[in-house]
Amino acid sequence: METNNVLDQLTFSENSPVKTMLLQHEHFGLARIALGKGAKIPPHQGGHAIFFLVLQGRGIFTCEEEDVELTQNQYLYIKADETRGIQALEDLVVFVVKG
Repeated sequence: METNNVLDQLTFSENSPVKTMLLQHEHFGLARIALGKGAKIPPHQGGHAIFFLVLQGRGIFTCEEEDVELTQNQYLYIKADETRGIQALEDLVVFVVKG
């Protein structure tokens, strides 16, 4: 058994996302992404499905050509072949499940 707090040792950068792998399994990965206000992950093509859950903050999430604003406790699922990106409107912490 493994336990921890997903917000432990949290750091932000306004220049780039701070990605922390929480668990890597052969079929999925769990990560935390922290983006300081104004930081971006530019839209890009992913080779895997992904689930984003906002733990704190607010950001614009891109899926294909559509942008959606998400806040705490809201989530977004993106299929493997869809373009994705994130822009932090304020300090943003996202829990990520990568398929």
